[in-house]
Amino acid sequence: MTQAPRNAQVGARFGAAARRYDEHAPVQRITAERLASDIALLPLPRFPRILEIGCGTGLLTRALARRLGPADWTVTDISPGMLAAAQRHPPLPGTVRYQLLDGEHPEGLPGGYDLICSSLAVQWFSDLNAGLGRLAAMLAPGGRLAVATLAAGTFHEWRAAHLAAGLGAATPPYPRAAAIQPAMSNLTGGVRAERLIHNHPDGLHFLKGLKGIGATTPAPGSKPLSAAGLRRVLAAFGEQGATVTYHLAYGMWKKSDLSPSGVFVTGTDTGIGKTLVSAILARAWNADYWKPVQTGMSEEPGDTETVAQLAGLPPERLHLPAYVLQAPLSPWAAATLEDAIVDATSIVPPATQAPLVVEGAGGLYVPIDDTHMMIDLIARLDMPVVLAARSGLGTINHTLLSLEALKRRGIPVLGVIMSGPLSAGNKEAIERFGGVRVLAEIPPLAKVDAATVEALAQGIPPLDDCLAALGGAPAVAE
Repeated sequence: MTQAPRNAQVGARFGAAARRYDEHAPVQRITAERLASDIALLPLPRFPRILEIGCGTGLLTRALARRLGPADWTVTDISPGMLAAAQRHPPLPGTVRYQLLDGEHPEGLPGGYDLICSSLAVQWFSDLNAGLGRLAAMLAPGGRLAVATLAAGTFHEWRAAHLAAGLGAATPPYPRAAAIQPAMSNLTGGVRAERLIHNHPDGLHFLKGLKGIGATTPAPGSKPLSAAGLRRVLAAFGEQGATVTYHLAYGMWKKSDLSPSGVFVTGTDTGIGKTLVSAILARAWNADYWKPVQTGMSEEPGDTETVAQLAGLPPERLHLPAYVLQAPLSPWAAATLEDAIVDATSIVPPATQAPLVVEGAGGLYVPIDDTHMMIDLIARLDMPVVLAARSGLGTINHTLLSLEALKRRGIPVLGVIMSGPLSAGNKEAIERFGGVRVLAEIPPLAKVDAATVEALAQGIPPLDDCLAALGGAPAVAE
């Protein structure tokens, strides 16, 4: 079957189910809400240009509208029936157009979108990564591609029931989450994966649910079951408990605009060695240094002075903090104690001729002011992250949680630098399950001085190589 007839078949089956779709779509509704929550955390412009692929009845559309407000919407689907169902809902805020479109081959659209999104539609593409690449090509510089799709392992219980009956399932194959990557070079980002389990009274209810949403187009080349074969499969499925697992992959990518002007050094915790890491990177990359918010000045010299000494930076390569606070607390807590006003939205990076190493305060969820945390500042500055982490017990959990938070916001991670006794097992776990590169391991140091930093800087990969690797960054493992 050629792709065009198959796409027409997919669209026709979904169209036939449009009027009753929402009654049978609890998983689709949950997925759309979760994807919309991730998108709402992105630093999109005011009144963004949004293209939605495979809108269905509008579950994602409406979830986004509640969170984002007015926008320039282009809402598309391959099925006229689904488009009509989406249009029956209250009007979206902003400028809206509905358009019939094969999302895998989006011809005739102007491009320049700030956001292209899709929830549980792109799994019907014949070549997922190629289709995602064509969509990414229509992004504006700095634009975001955000999708939710099905990954390998979905419906494995239904497949197992077929195997138990000596038959093959017609369920389409789905890729591993780690293999989902748009076929386009100038993207940064990755995929996070989760599992969602849906219980059914029996196999007939499971099939009725698929038919209710129109998801009944078989995999190419598969043969329909006979009545006797279907009975055997249903019996085996019921014996397993009539439960199906959805392996969901949430992909978030950003189209590069200009080369990043620097990196943001954050940590899995406070006291994690961010200042030493910043000094090493500044030395290795011949970079400038900037600490936007400095706390704890009542107890020790500021980190700017420390980095200057360790990295051998002259005054012109150092940039003053936007805020300096005395108490060794979070910026928000210190400002409250000192009756000072801190506004994260007023923090603007200095103009530099060299790359800029920016050091955060504490970890990702340290509050800066009444409404913003450190991760909000990172997203607004739009820089890739180097994550400082310990090497010892507990680092896997803390590091993977931090990486998950960054990926959910679509913030690219340049790599991890670990400090402490060397642990090959922890390094392997972070790289494998975090889908990132460990750029360096800093062993326990008898002395920390400029010579030590110079020696450690020799082992740091060139900045250009690290930035180039972001386009092919692996997805997070399932």
